[in-house]
Amino acid sequence: MNDSPHPDPVFDPDLPEDVRALLRSAHDAPRPDSTPRRPRLVPRPLAEHPVAATLTTVLVLLVGLRLMARVFVFVAAVALVAAAVVLLVNALAPRRDPHRAARRALRQHRDRCVTAADLDPEAAALLARAQQAAAAIDTAQVVRDDVIDTALTTAVLPRQLWETATALRRITELRSRPTPEAGGDTEITALLADRDRALRTAQRSVEARVSALEDYADRVAEADRAWQRVATLRRLIAEQEELRDLLAATAADETAVRELADLTERAEAAEAHLRTAASQAAEAASRLPGTD
Repeated sequence: MNDSPHPDPVFDPDLPEDVRALLRSAHDAPRPDSTPRRPRLVPRPLAEHPVAATLTTVLVLLVGLRLMARVFVFVAAVALVAAAVVLLVNALAPRRDPHRAARRALRQHRDRCVTAADLDPEAAALLARAQQAAAAIDTAQVVRDDVIDTALTTAVLPRQLWETATALRRITELRSRPTPEAGGDTEITALLADRDRALRTAQRSVEARVSALEDYADRVAEADRAWQRVATLRRLIAEQEELRDLLAATAADETAVRELADLTERAEAAEAHLRTAASQAAEAASRLPGTD
């Protein structure tokens, strides 16, 4: 069983949305070798070479017409003519590939997307963590309800993921290069040590970015819990209006007032907590690298 992380593809947010949609479909599409092929009525060499198929068709037609002049071979002639028609139709039929445009977009913009195949396991694990944090932020109710600045989140998250992914791809590329033998050469040894230090520093920098994104996700989650509690309390307060009417009808106004006051106090405290949580989430967002 393979438990290694497998992050989703990340696309350059500067690409138009229609191009990103094509790239996503290219990654979701089955590979050409596994694509079911429609049955062919003629052998592959003829089907894939229209000129050869056409010449073969003409030759079969000539032989068929010649044979048709003789009654005793009429059946064979009809069969040959039918075969010629099949050859011609199959040669001229368009070959439709539903994923052709997506694969062409992938070839044209290959450097503007990062996939799991571009990353070593350590880098893939970091990108998977970043994507998990981004998904938690994006699906939080406080973001959907615009309690926390939805526009900021929408602009920040794709850019953060792209910069993280491209940095990890570059680190993977450099880390995968073969390490030459120093052979006791002090200069080579020093250069190799410099390279290792630079890669470790770059790795720590990306780890710090991912940790900041996870911290933002934690703050958003806290605000989300506070927001859900506020919503619950507001709903209960609205229901208490009916209870107050009921208690008033049974001469228990004083009890109703006390219960309402207590519930209102709780709602106010929850809203204060929500404001604090939202403020902390905004502060965490401002600490993300590259955020103005």
